[in-house]
Amino acid sequence: MNFSDFSFWWVLLLISVPLFTVRYIGKYLNIWRDYFDSIGLMVLSLMLFVNASRSSFIIFAFEIILNYLMVRLMLRRRGWESQAIAAVVIGIDVAILAYFKYVNFFVEDVLGLFVGGVAESWQQRGGIPGAGAIPPGISFYTFQMVAFVVDSFKSKKKQPIGVVDYINFVSFFPQVVAGPIERRADLFPQIESFRFKFSAENFEDGLKWLSLGLFMKLVLADNLSPYINLQETGNVWLVWLSIYLFTLRIYFDFAGYSFIALGLAKFVGVQLTLNFIAPYTSPSIQEFWRRWHVTLSTWFRDYVFLPLMGAKKQWAAFYLFVTFTLSGFWHGAAWNFIIWGAYHGLLLLVLRYAGRPFYRFVGERLFMPQFLSWALTFGSVMLGCLFFMESDMTRLGQKLQTLVTPWAYSFSNLGEAMSSFSQNEGAVLVLILFLTTVELFLEHLAVWQKRTNEYDLLLSPWVTRVLLGLTILLAANTPSKFIYFEF
Repeated sequence: MNFSDFSFWWVLLLISVPLFTVRYIGKYLNIWRDYFDSIGLMVLSLMLFVNASRSSFIIFAFEIILNYLMVRLMLRRRGWESQAIAAVVIGIDVAILAYFKYVNFFVEDVLGLFVGGVAESWQQRGGIPGAGAIPPGISFYTFQMVAFVVDSFKSKKKQPIGVVDYINFVSFFPQVVAGPIERRADLFPQIESFRFKFSAENFEDGLKWLSLGLFMKLVLADNLSPYINLQETGNVWLVWLSIYLFTLRIYFDFAGYSFIALGLAKFVGVQLTLNFIAPYTSPSIQEFWRRWHVTLSTWFRDYVFLPLMGAKKQWAAFYLFVTFTLSGFWHGAAWNFIIWGAYHGLLLLVLRYAGRPFYRFVGERLFMPQFLSWALTFGSVMLGCLFFMESDMTRLGQKLQTLVTPWAYSFSNLGEAMSSFSQNEGAVLVLILFLTTVELFLEHLAVWQKRTNEYDLLLSPWVTRVLLGLTILLAANTPSKFIYFEF
C-alpha cells in the first residue's frame, strides 16, 4: 500500500469506521463471533489492495486462488506427488513474476546483445501485453507465497489451512506491497488466532513506530529526493553529493515504509518482523547485511543459497556470490542491479578471505580501528548505491571515470558545486542533513549503549511526539514514490 498516498488513509477510514461500528454493536448484542474478525481483516486488506491497483488485484487474486488450492492439494499427498505439486506451483509463481518483470530485459538487453535488431523490433511491436508493467507488490507477495509453499512442504504437521487465514496471511494490508516478507512460522500462527486487539499498549507501540516511519519517509527521504541529480556526471563533488543523499534516502524511504507497516500492524495486535536494525551502524559488510532488509536477506539465504550449496560447502563462497548477484537481479531487470548485487557479493568474498588479517592489522597498527571499520563499511555501501541508483550505463561509466580522476577534486569544481544551490535550497538541505545526522547518531548511541532495541531512543514517548510535530511542520509538499514500489 502506498502510505504516502492520501487515498490509502481515506479508504482505510472509510472501511474501518463501519466495520468497527458493526463489530461494537455485535459484541454489545452478543451476536459477534470471533471469526468475524478474520473476515473483517480480509475485507479490509482486499479493499485496500483494490484501491491501490485494480489491474494488479486481478493478478493477485489469481495467484491467491492458485496457491491456496495447490498447497491444499500438496498437504493431502505424500512423497513425490507432494514434491511435484510444490515444484509446479513455485514454477508458476516464478513464471508470473518473470513475465511481468524480466521479459523485456531478456529480449532487449540479453538477446539483443547477440541478435542485431531484436531490441528495436521488439520495441516497435510494443512487446507483449503486460510485460514491463510491474504490478505493485508482485515481488514481495510472490516471495511470501513461495516461502509458504516450501515451509508447508517441509512442515511435519500436515494440517489443513483455512482459506480466510491464507488470504489474510498473504494480503495483510500493512505489508503486502513492500514487505516485510513474512514467514509461515512467524505470521501464520498470529493470523490463525487473529482477533482485533485494541489495547492502550498496542496503540502506544503502534504510534511510536508509525511516528518514526512517517518522519523517516515524509520529512527525511522526501525532502532529500529533489537534491539527487542523476544527470550530473562532470562535477565530482556533485556526483558524490548525489550518491551520499541517495544512500540516506533509500534507507529512510524503505525503513520508513517498514516502520509504518510495523506500527499499523501493532494497532490491530499483530507483530511483524523488524526489517531494518540500524544498518548504517555496521562495522562490516557482513553485519550490514544482517541489519539491512532482514527478511529479504534471510529469504535468499534459506531458499536460494542453502539449496544451491547443498552439501558442497567447499563451494560456499561461489554460491554466496551467485546468491547476491541474483538478489541484485531481483531488485530490478537492469544491468546496474546485477552489478550492484555482484559488487556486494564480491565485498563479502574479500572479507571472507582477507577480513581477519585486515582487521588484525587495523586493530594493532591504526588509531580508532572501530571508527575506521565503520567508515570503510559505510563508504563501500555508498559506492554500491551508485550502481543501485544509476540505471543508465553510459552515465554510470562517466561517473565512475569522474570519481577516479584526481584533478576533478579541484576547488573550482567545489565552488561550482556550492553555487549550484540557491540560498533557500542550501538552507533546507543543511536542515534536513542535520536531522538525518541526529537520527543516525541516536541509532549509533543505542548500539554503543547496547540497548535491547537499536531504535530505543527514537521510540521514547517524548521523542515520538516531537517526531509527529516535525512531520506535520516539515513534511515535503510533494511526496515521492516509495523506491521499492519499482521492484
